[in-house]
Amino acid sequence: MHRLMTESDAIKREWLVTWKVGVEDGIAYTLFYVVGDREPYESALSGVETMESYDITPVRDEAFYAFIRGQETDRSRQFYTAFEQPTLMIVPPVAYRPHGIVLFDVVGEPAALEQVRSALPDGISVNVRKIGEYDASPGTFATGLTSRQREALTVGREVGYYEVPRNGSVEDVAKELGCAPSTASNHLRKAEARLVERTFR
Repeated sequence: MHRLMTESDAIKREWLVTWKVGVEDGIAYTLFYVVGDREPYESALSGVETMESYDITPVRDEAFYAFIRGQETDRSRQFYTAFEQPTLMIVPPVAYRPHGIVLFDVVGEPAALEQVRSALPDGISVNVRKIGEYDASPGTFATGLTSRQREALTVGREVGYYEVPRNGSVEDVAKELGCAPSTASNHLRKAEARLVERTFR
């Protein structure tokens, strides 16, 4: 399903919102938020051997939730287990990007984070983009912004677009988002306009 993002223009963005794995039945229950064409997504999903069942819930044009129940594999179990340490927590959502890239935040002790690298399945590499104190105040950032706008602002901050003096460009943001510079600029302007409006409301 992740490969579909790279091979088809039907799926624009996808986030894993939350998940859990059944201890007794070995079923992984996952909730995705998807921006794209529902029909190609369902067609590809129905061809996944480990998929048991799914429910699709449209929320607006070209956006839907996918609640998927699938059989856990040895590889997926090893991935989940790598993060199942008392001092580690994955902070959703998990952003899926083209070419097999998955981005997410992990909060935990440095020693435990280092152990994750060696515990992951073969073929999965790790690129640590940023290390520091975790600071994401609930309810102060997401209100009024779409998922895409939040992601654009996050990437802009990471690449230095909001530093003074500015170290990153719209092109840098677009590259990370996997879209055209004009699209990235549009996301940034709309997000900034909403934040300014909220500030002075």
